[in-house]
Amino acid sequence: MLDPQKQALIQEVDRLSPELSQISRFLHAHPELAFEEHQAAELLTRTMEEHGFSVERGVAGLPTAFTASYASGEGPTIAFLAEYDALPGIGHACGHNLIASGSVGAALALKAFLGEVPGRVLLVGCPAEEKGGGKIPLVESKVFRKVDVAMLVHPSNRTEIVKKALGMRDVQVEFFGKAAHAAATPHLGINALDAVILTFNNINALRQQIRPDARIHGIITNGGKAPNIIPDHAVALFYVRALDMEYLEDLYQKVLGCFEAAAMATGARYQVKRAGNDYHPHRVNYTLGHIFRQNLEALGGVVDQGPEAAELGSTDVGNVSQVVPTLQPTITICGPKVSCHMAEFAVASASDAGEEGMFMAARAMALTGLDLLRDRDALHRVKKEFTGGRRP
Repeated sequence: MLDPQKQALIQEVDRLSPELSQISRFLHAHPELAFEEHQAAELLTRTMEEHGFSVERGVAGLPTAFTASYASGEGPTIAFLAEYDALPGIGHACGHNLIASGSVGAALALKAFLGEVPGRVLLVGCPAEEKGGGKIPLVESKVFRKVDVAMLVHPSNRTEIVKKALGMRDVQVEFFGKAAHAAATPHLGINALDAVILTFNNINALRQQIRPDARIHGIITNGGKAPNIIPDHAVALFYVRALDMEYLEDLYQKVLGCFEAAAMATGARYQVKRAGNDYHPHRVNYTLGHIFRQNLEALGGVVDQGPEAAELGSTDVGNVSQVVPTLQPTITICGPKVSCHMAEFAVASASDAGEEGMFMAARAMALTGLDLLRDRDALHRVKKEFTGGRRP
């Protein structure tokens, strides 16, 4: 049974639900790519200002990043992370419209109770989760320096409290060869595309000897101009992933060896370029997850937790989790045959089930924030685990 204060907090989320729905639907109807989320940032910052939050725009030198803060008395800072970038061609097929509106709902609802419990609520506007790692500059610019706990809830086809994430490094390789007529004088050419193909073959051979939690995958972004011209330029982009940064670095060096071997075999020259910032693995906080789970189940949520190492992706939330206790559970908005980055998931993100999942997430996050503000022992246990204490 939830106590009267928690019941009132749920009612506050419900009161806000029409506004949260409008936010979600606007973001879904106006998808913006990484670092281009100008309409989203404007809507969210204006909303927070209208509710009395102090807003700082352009945080960490990112035009579409922001913070919105509201404090009452001396107490812990609870941060909610809002993501709002979309995917090329398929819009909000990762449900970031729901993440943003859910975090806004939790922040606004909890703010209404800061007169009863001292503390600070912080909404962090996080651009470019899908590409570029917008949270990484936020971490580096110390946005989370005075934050006690950070959280967001990601829509999914399962409701899971503990969700690990792989560290990830982007790497682009360019091969430079020599053009020649592919029929008349092929012997005069150096085939850059062959170097790319050999790179894929080398990596495919490497996969047999890598850990089962690691991933290497890539695409060819430039493979030549015409079949009758030996390609003098070819480009591939790869993602290298692992559950810890030490092994990620080791695997990355092996991938570089695959590039070098392909260049040696073909005579092509090659150049490596890092395509973005490293996404770090998600540092799970089981104590924080337990508090959230209790609140979610008290709301009637059903957890269908799978294996922690199943269906692993990567997120720049992992970088946040390295500097502050961080929670990123998932909540069900669709059936098991639909998953993130599918066009069908974009449809689910604008559905009634998607919105109900977002409302549930906002309620559970707000309740978890309230627990941490009024129960300093609980917050201490969360921090103790983060600093090296034993997990429960």
